[in-house]
Amino acid sequence: MRSNVAFPVALTALLCCGPHIVLGACNFAKTTISTSPGFNIVVSDNYKVLNDTTANIAYGLYCDSQPGNINGVTRWFKVPVDSVGTRIPVASGFLEALGQRSKLVAADFPANLTNICIDKSKVKTLGDSDTSVNVVFSNSASSDESKSVRLPSDDSLTPLQRAEWIKFVAAFFNLEEQASTLFDSISAAYTCHADNMRYLKRAPHAYWVEYMDSPTTYQIITSAYQKNLLASAGATNASTDGLADNTNVAAFQAAVKDADFVFDQTQLKKFGQRITEWYSDFGYKDPQNQGVSFLSQRNIWRTDKYTSKSGVSNYPEFAYVRPDLVLQDLISVLEPTYDRTHAQRWFFRLGGTTEDTTVISASNYDCAKPWMSVVDKCTARKDFSGGDVEEDPSSATSPGSNNGNKEDNSTDGGSSSSRAGKIAGGVIGGIAIIVLAIVATHYYNRHRRRARARALSETAFGSESIGLRNTRH
Repeated sequence: MRSNVAFPVALTALLCCGPHIVLGACNFAKTTISTSPGFNIVVSDNYKVLNDTTANIAYGLYCDSQPGNINGVTRWFKVPVDSVGTRIPVASGFLEALGQRSKLVAADFPANLTNICIDKSKVKTLGDSDTSVNVVFSNSASSDESKSVRLPSDDSLTPLQRAEWIKFVAAFFNLEEQASTLFDSISAAYTCHADNMRYLKRAPHAYWVEYMDSPTTYQIITSAYQKNLLASAGATNASTDGLADNTNVAAFQAAVKDADFVFDQTQLKKFGQRITEWYSDFGYKDPQNQGVSFLSQRNIWRTDKYTSKSGVSNYPEFAYVRPDLVLQDLISVLEPTYDRTHAQRWFFRLGGTTEDTTVISASNYDCAKPWMSVVDKCTARKDFSGGDVEEDPSSATSPGSNNGNKEDNSTDGGSSSSRAGKIAGGVIGGIAIIVLAIVATHYYNRHRRRARARALSETAFGSESIGLRNTRH
């Protein structure tokens, strides 16, 4: 009998406290994730430690009861969390890609959330030290005391390095394996498209720029994020460290004079007239007659095409999560013949006659089948060497300007194949004109010979006919 009593007691103790049973209750995936620079995740039987190696902060995650002192861990979170606050847009994008949008219950500015699948009426404004949320994702580890978790918000990381933080966020929902699978697909697609750009005959010149008015500066951005994007899309430029004097507008204009394309991230305010504002900010008084390719071809682009109804850009919320789609957008600008089926999401031509933005709606984002968590496979290819850059089909006058000057088409802002095509077209056109002239001369001379023959014939025989009288009465 004693053994019969002891058995259930021992079994109960094992169920409560045995390490294998605890692991079953937590169901933590026993995987170790490490990125550099960035973070690492170390999983034990009943807790996980997330080390933000950049900010030197360790977060502890547990499923049942908080463990005792773990070296370096100062903040603990019970997972999976069921309520999230955010002070940084990309956190909303990570939640969307992970299928956890319903967990977002508070935000710094709920009205600025662009995800149409979130019921913003149920998202409250995040207050200081808010007790209604389990975790607050922020760009600072100290924004909300013990509940704040830092996510990177600057451009010191490459596109893939920033996107890989989806694994870090996923750990708070025990979805590391799902996040790893998604990121691996994103990384493979990004790398594939970048590799396909290695065979261009002539790499386009492109710069990422920004104007700031307090104090007045003209920036050529060379951060890891923008630099890697341009290089992955096959673009080059002559700038490695930006401008030595970023307060000199003449120095800026000289530095970007060789550009085929310029990508701008200035905080422009005059919606509907932003191209005029851009010209003014960067000191271009007669842009169409500067003899500069990107100006004459109006190849000035921005990343805020995809917006909410109120005009808030979706780029900070979704694009950092999906660098593969951003890269495809960028390639479609620089090399539009690479994939004619690709529809640009975030990039739009500021230099066009209209500000062609797209409002996020059910027609371009399906909440039931969100493209944020679907990655199209990229096909590796070595045959693409560049193609003709399609010029802006809009009118040739500079939008927003008063001079109405015609666009200078003598300078092509596209690839070398575009210029070669124009030269070849000119040669062929010249040959065609010469051939037509020869043919016309031949027929003209033939016509003259026949006319002369008729005239001679009429001289020899026509006098009789002309002088004949009608003898019939």
